[in-house]
This record gives sequence, structure tokens and C-alpha cells, in this order.
Amino acid sequence: MKWRFPVLGALAALALCLFAVPNYAQTSAVTTKSAVPHKYDITQEVTLTGTVSSVIKAPTREMKMVPGSHLMLATPSGRLDATLGKYAMRNAGVSSITAGQQVQVTGVNTTVKGQQVFVTRLVQVNGHTYKVRNEHGVAVAPVSGKSNRSAYTNGGQL
Repeated sequence: MKWRFPVLGALAALALCLFAVPNYAQTSAVTTKSAVPHKYDITQEVTLTGTVSSVIKAPTREMKMVPGSHLMLATPSGRLDATLGKYAMRNAGVSSITAGQQVQVTGVNTTVKGQQVFVTRLVQVNGHTYKVRNEHGVAVAPVSGKSNRSAYTNGGQL
């Protein structure tokens, strides 16, 4: 029985030493890149009208586009890449947009990854306005069973 106490004493001393040493968690900087400008400035918003030349629901890596769905528009001033975000195609009204349709988009023109993109907040098609981003430029996920169609669809005013 005598031999247990010196062993237990040594184990207790070792345990105290281990718990007395400060344990610092290693942290690493997490870098995320968003498709939204760092600060979405609603005062810089413009509304553009164009004809949809193509709808890109999920760009491939080879396309080198901002993640999320896109509407490629032909406007009077040229081609426009209107990025809609990752949730827009879950909205029945937005997902039904096809090439050849006339649409009106409201958002901010910016440069992302060296490319000019139009960060879209509102899409108006067939007399209905759909909100795809909030006033801060963050993509809006549709509520289950509902669309993000505005209650005010006359004239596209929200």
C-alpha cells in the first residue's frame, strides 16, 4: 500500500503542471470574398432596362464569374452582367425569366474580381417587382412557400 501514494503524488503534480500552463488557441484569419460590394451604397443605385440575352443559373469555374445566378442583358449602352445572388433562382418569378424578355433591374454597378458587374437588388419583369437583395446588398432568401414579389407591382415601385 505504501507504493501508491508516491505514484499518486507524482501524477497529481504532473496534472497541476499541465493545467497551470496557459493554453492558447491558434487562430487564423479567415478570408471570405463576397459578391456584394463591401458597402452597398443605395444612393448610387440606378435602374436599367434591357433584353435578356441569356440566363446563367450557376456559372462554372471556367466562366470566371461571381458566384450566384446572372442575367446577361443587352442594353442601349451595351452588354450588362446583372448578378442576382445565390437565392434569386429559388423565386418562381425570377426563375421563369427567359432569353428575349424585357426586364428592368435596379442596383449598383461595381467591379468584382476585375470585372464590371451590376449588383442587382430589384428585378422587374411582366409588371412584377422581385426583391433579390436587401437595402444593404445582401442576398435575400425567399421565405418557404412565398416569393419575394413586392405587394406593390404597379409601376414597379416598392
